[in-house]
Amino acid sequence: MSVTFKSVAKRNPQNFDETPKFYALAVASGNADIDRLSELVADGSTVRQNDVYAVIIGLVNAIQGELKNGRKVTLGKLGTFSLGVTSEGVEEEEKLSANQIKKARINYRPGAEIKDMLKTLRFKKLRKAESPEGTTTLPPLNE
Repeated sequence: MSVTFKSVAKRNPQNFDETPKFYALAVASGNADIDRLSELVADGSTVRQNDVYAVIIGLVNAIQGELKNGRKVTLGKLGTFSLGVTSEGVEEEEKLSANQIKKARINYRPGAEIKDMLKTLRFKKLRKAESPEGTTTLPPLNE
């Protein structure tokens, strides 16, 4: 399998007079949602798909609860989830308060195996006549 990419022309934001250069942009070839993932996990184990689905939903709820309590969530091979914030700067440390926090986000750091997977990816350039991003669907497991 290969990861599909297309070329995108981009201008230099520091010099709009320069000729645009072409850069690679990864193109998704479909979407693997929670139903697909639970089907894949169930197919590779003795657990039924609805049980896997329930565990995934429970895991998401547990991760949210732990993050709300200010904890990092480390899931071994999958990686680590933690909170990050964006805030306004203030002149003096004593003046910094929760009021300066403008946005919270989820930080994700992949585990070693996922990082290693990135090193082995193969790529294929999308031809202009091929389907656009997201129109391909994944086949059922039993075909």
